[in-house]
Amino acid sequence: MALLKVFLVWLSFILSVSCQQAVFETPTFHHPIRRVAVVGAGPAGLQAAAKLVEHNFTVRLFERAPHPGGNWLYSEETPVREPYPDKPVDQTVEIPLHLPATRYYNEGDDGLTLNDRWTEHWQPRPLWDSLHTNSPKVSTELPDVKYDQDTPWVLSNHAIQRHVRSYASHHCLNLNDYCPTTPGAPPVTVYSTRVEKVEKDAETHTWVLTLRRLERLRESQRILEEWWTEIFDAVVLATGPYTAPHVPDIDGIIGWSKVTQGGHYSVYHSQKYRHPEPYAGKTVLIVGASVSASEISRDLAPFARRIIASIRPPKDTTGARQRSLSRFPNITEFVPEIASFEPLTDHSNGIRNGKIHLIDGSVLQGIDEIILATGFRGNPLFPPNSTTRRPENIHWTGHYVPDPTLAYTIGRPWTMGRYQSYGFVKVWEGSARLPTAKDEKFDDNRKSGPYWRDMWLGEELFRRYITWLNDASLAHGGRFVEPPPIETVELLKYYAVVHLLNNTMQLDGIGSFGISMLADRFRDEESVWKGLVDEDADW
Repeated sequence: MALLKVFLVWLSFILSVSCQQAVFETPTFHHPIRRVAVVGAGPAGLQAAAKLVEHNFTVRLFERAPHPGGNWLYSEETPVREPYPDKPVDQTVEIPLHLPATRYYNEGDDGLTLNDRWTEHWQPRPLWDSLHTNSPKVSTELPDVKYDQDTPWVLSNHAIQRHVRSYASHHCLNLNDYCPTTPGAPPVTVYSTRVEKVEKDAETHTWVLTLRRLERLRESQRILEEWWTEIFDAVVLATGPYTAPHVPDIDGIIGWSKVTQGGHYSVYHSQKYRHPEPYAGKTVLIVGASVSASEISRDLAPFARRIIASIRPPKDTTGARQRSLSRFPNITEFVPEIASFEPLTDHSNGIRNGKIHLIDGSVLQGIDEIILATGFRGNPLFPPNSTTRRPENIHWTGHYVPDPTLAYTIGRPWTMGRYQSYGFVKVWEGSARLPTAKDEKFDDNRKSGPYWRDMWLGEELFRRYITWLNDASLAHGGRFVEPPPIETVELLKYYAVVHLLNNTMQLDGIGSFGISMLADRFRDEESVWKGLVDEDADW
């Protein structure tokens, strides 16, 4: 044990030397942090909740879906009433004047079926049945649970879903898990519950969450809606960047989206795509040039009669776009960006008679189905004036600079979540200090380029976390953390070359170039966050 501590001290010193010298300060809270809300039960939120519970915080984990998993929760259900364009889903619900409140819904109330009301509430995730991840299992694995050794390197979404549910159950956070540390305590996790508002009480300096839960009452064929508020000392927003589909503002798209044939929208977002079989023998137009567009095209290729992809001119010269384009099947016909959808005058033949005008002046006709693979947008709950991409004014630790009792999960949860969750614990229990505003370097000339690439995606952030957490543990006590195993990093390098980079790097280069846990995909991106989470950058 003594040798291990000496090694960790040495490692912390080496890492400190390799990083820029950071200045830290002890955050001042108006009262001790005891009760914490975590919003979102995906890989990030589950880790945050588990680590907070482990350190004796009173935790409530709220998830709008009926099960854990976040974006990796596959369901045959598909969302309804998508916002056009980019209207946040959360703003479509009116909060009752007096809380708590209860209401029962019957079939057809407010013009909605019970199924539509249910799916509108939890917004099923953007997965299709055959979706596989583009990262290997060594870097898509949560702590404390392991994939079976025979699990393929390229993971199906179903394998990841089972893995996440295993982690939730391991930490007593799954549906129906109830393991209170004190008798009479409420369960940690509340599913089918949306957080509709997050606001700070100026007098008590606590956070007030407005909550809405739906329950399907099968026997009476009704839905129970419950509204209430809960008060917390701190909040973790783990809602991620994919909370609302991005629908481009193209002339005529709203009118086209309302044309239906065969019981489904003829123009819809890729979030509704589940299986390729309904497209057999059809001409399909896919709008987009990024990951969803290319992978859905590959899924459709054995079934569709024609696949046409509308793509915009590239905004960057990175290999990320070229890798996505190279994944399209050979039968794909590429056309320019869409200028407008001409209003439909005849609905008898679906949208086949409609005219789609492209920016080069040409016109498309004879399209049976259109899939918008145009990405997703974040929908931040707080502060109200946040951008829809990356929350502004946050430390690299995830804490909100003006008020560190609020924290966002940032970065890739599979690799960074274990460090960030421990950071939340140590700051709120008083055993770690936060970087000062001076160390954050929020000046405009450092928000993009190599600095932010290394901070958000690269190994620099790993070094910062390990140094910060271990320095805090040496000074105030606590568990030491270790960097990712070297074999994991080396395996990721091989995977990146063979499966991700399409031979843009050669095997003999292995070990001679630096590669982050995210394969350094966005080396020259103008905005790293945009390149990481917004597919619409390349549609």
